[in-house]
Amino acid sequence: MNKNNCVIRKEMPADYATVENLVRESFWNLCLVAWILSLENTLLPHATL
Repeated sequence: MNKNNCVIRKEMPADYATVENLVRESFWNLCLVAWILSLENTLLPHATL
């Protein structure tokens, strides 16, 4: 990405839904990975990752 294409600005009310969805999707993916890893540890307690 070219640095000249980035604009740093204060978040506007019109941005709230987009930012909320971005954060929710990011954390959902992280939680899903953690959940899958916990299942592997439960189902295969002697397996090493």
